[in-house]
Amino acid sequence: MTVKHTTTTIFMNNVQGFLAEFKGARDVYEPIILRIGDLQDKKVFDDLFQDSKVKFVCDEIYGQLQELVKSQNPSIKIKQDDYPALIEKHLAGKDIDSYGVWVYYPWSQKLVHLLDEEEFVEVRTNRNRYKITKAEQNTLKAKKIGIVGLSVGQSIALTMAIERTCGELRLADFDTVELSNLNRIRAGVQSLGLNKTVIAAREIAEIDPFLNVKIFSDGLHANNMDAFFTGGGKLDLFVEVCDGLDVKIESRYKARELQIPVVMDTNDRGMLDVERFDLDPHRPVLHGLADGLDPNNIKDLTNEQKIPYILKMIGADTISTRLKASMLEVEQSINTWPQLASSVTLGGALTTDVSRRILLDQYHDSGRYYIDMEELIKDPEKTEEVANHSVNPYKPIDRSDIKKIIDKYPVNGQAAVNNISEIELNKIIDAAIAAPSAGNNQPWKWVFSKGVLFLFHDKYRSWSWGDYYEMGAHMGLGAALENVHLQGQALGLKDNIELFPLSDEPALIAAVRFSPSGENANAIAIDTAKHLFTRHTNRKLDTRQKLSQTFYSGFSEVINGFENVSVLYTEDENDLNELAEVIAECDKVRLLNELGHEEFYHELRWNKQEAEQTKDGVEVAAVDITQSEIAGFKVAGDWKAVSLLAEWEKGDAFKKLSLKGVKSASAIIVFTIPEFTHAQLINAGMAVQKAWIFANQQGVSVHPMLSPAFFFNRLIHGNAEEIAPKVADNLHKLRERFLKIFPLNNDQTEVFVMKVAIADEMGSKSLRKDKSELFYIE
Repeated sequence: MTVKHTTTTIFMNNVQGFLAEFKGARDVYEPIILRIGDLQDKKVFDDLFQDSKVKFVCDEIYGQLQELVKSQNPSIKIKQDDYPALIEKHLAGKDIDSYGVWVYYPWSQKLVHLLDEEEFVEVRTNRNRYKITKAEQNTLKAKKIGIVGLSVGQSIALTMAIERTCGELRLADFDTVELSNLNRIRAGVQSLGLNKTVIAAREIAEIDPFLNVKIFSDGLHANNMDAFFTGGGKLDLFVEVCDGLDVKIESRYKARELQIPVVMDTNDRGMLDVERFDLDPHRPVLHGLADGLDPNNIKDLTNEQKIPYILKMIGADTISTRLKASMLEVEQSINTWPQLASSVTLGGALTTDVSRRILLDQYHDSGRYYIDMEELIKDPEKTEEVANHSVNPYKPIDRSDIKKIIDKYPVNGQAAVNNISEIELNKIIDAAIAAPSAGNNQPWKWVFSKGVLFLFHDKYRSWSWGDYYEMGAHMGLGAALENVHLQGQALGLKDNIELFPLSDEPALIAAVRFSPSGENANAIAIDTAKHLFTRHTNRKLDTRQKLSQTFYSGFSEVINGFENVSVLYTEDENDLNELAEVIAECDKVRLLNELGHEEFYHELRWNKQEAEQTKDGVEVAAVDITQSEIAGFKVAGDWKAVSLLAEWEKGDAFKKLSLKGVKSASAIIVFTIPEFTHAQLINAGMAVQKAWIFANQQGVSVHPMLSPAFFFNRLIHGNAEEIAPKVADNLHKLRERFLKIFPLNNDQTEVFVMKVAIADEMGSKSLRKDKSELFYIE
């Protein structure tokens, strides 16, 4: 043990000494070029050996002279035996050991014997002819290129150096290399912890020590912008491949001011972007995709506020499927979005090619281009059959169908009596269409004929894979009937609701007859009716607060008025945390299912204009959601990307909103019915609506969270119809967790899950279609 400890100590002391010796050399990137015919250079050369600063010597000058002679005599077939005389002639009496230059690389302590600059460049670029002529090579030698961002930028810089696309490179990046960077950055493990600029500059120096390289190891910013763009002469071309939105915008404004062309590569689908500010100094930056941003206001934006601009700039709709899927996993199963060495290398090639042609006045356009390898080189496309169940099997219910059904309804003398005025009827219909429905699909058609108000189910509007057994539709129809009942009470009318009056016509949900109640409406009924129009879903996230027992007592009392409907609730924090996971997992199941995903996006409205055009669905503004979450949902609109998450068994990002939603819940309430029938579901919908109105009257917010009820009933009553076996197994486990919190009897089926909470008013209220679309008098 003692020997081992002593050996380790000696080793560590040696390491510490070694590190201390070379600490000052960590940022060294410029080689030392020595012409030992010069006495001062010869002294430096000798001192390197004297001080044991040389660990490796490479002297291949003879081979370089062979190449030089060969390049100068391309039409002559030179034999191996001819080279000594030709080289001797070229040396013209000079000592071969002192011919050319000796280049010392301090970071590796290597000493290399090379041809001097003119001959070195001639030989090194000889194989460029005539893709690049000698005259063009000389033109490029005078060009200066700046690159900011050295992930893709490193590949670009090295490719430009190898091709000798310029005579000077300016490299800016504040970051250092980490192990995870080595999947795409060409560097060895000995370079970990070094600045990316230093690594790139060193490699360029080892490729071509005569190239002028300037580095900006604190990145590009306002304080060094002038030095980067104009110090030592104005840049001829600027390559922007960094992550920071501030730098993207500020550097482009600077390039436009100086009339410098800008090239950008995004490392995805071979996307290359060109802005010719040299030819059109008034063109908008990023082709107008950055409208509203400038160097003055961008500093005031939070990272959250920048996200929509970033997605617009990179073209969120046009990025690759794999990158979309990967972006949805950022901060879930990965730390940041991915980059591949193959894409980075391709970016180096594309950017170098376009930059060279710009500098040689061979290309003059601006634009965005894609060299997508997966599109260019791929298997022949197969025609995929569309599953029958993905197509809505119903047509909108029309007047002729409705008339045929009404004609079958038995009308007696009493029913034919018109006991409701047109004003009262319109007030009742206004209340009916204010009712909630799954995804705000409004699945009702109201017809007044022969003194009877008929409610029809428009299955075209409510058809949904997620709505197993049309349970959501029937609960929505029940909510509308409850509104009819409550508005009737406020008008002093008595309603007689007959459910499914024609057994062979399930589209006819109810026939409602009205008669005078014989009493004036009381204040409670009138107040309740007012709340029919203020009732709303509130998805506002706030701090969890306890509700009084008086609220729960009143809530239960409301439900007691409905036969066969029961409620259970929990406000226990541990229960709520567990329910958050259950609900979130069910929401994830929906979005990872192709039909569930399609339906989710079908009911989503991205802005007020969309909502006003359709007057259905749910506007994003109604959801307490951040800009980054909105951006994520837009990216997730591509099913091909989401299908990859399903395949990889990922997608936890889809749980975030539900987890946050339940985190602020005062309680979760579950509604149950004894029999899983359409009539019972309508009854449940009526109970939910009245309880919802009661909650809002008490200042309590309501947010339906329905995916567990819908999936659990598909699982139990539908034998997991159209659910993959692995997903079904997961749902069974989720329901077991659910039942530990809500221990239902065998004669109880959960049909509605409601979050109640104290929260501020927020978001847009979902719009309703015009009455003329939903109601008419026969």
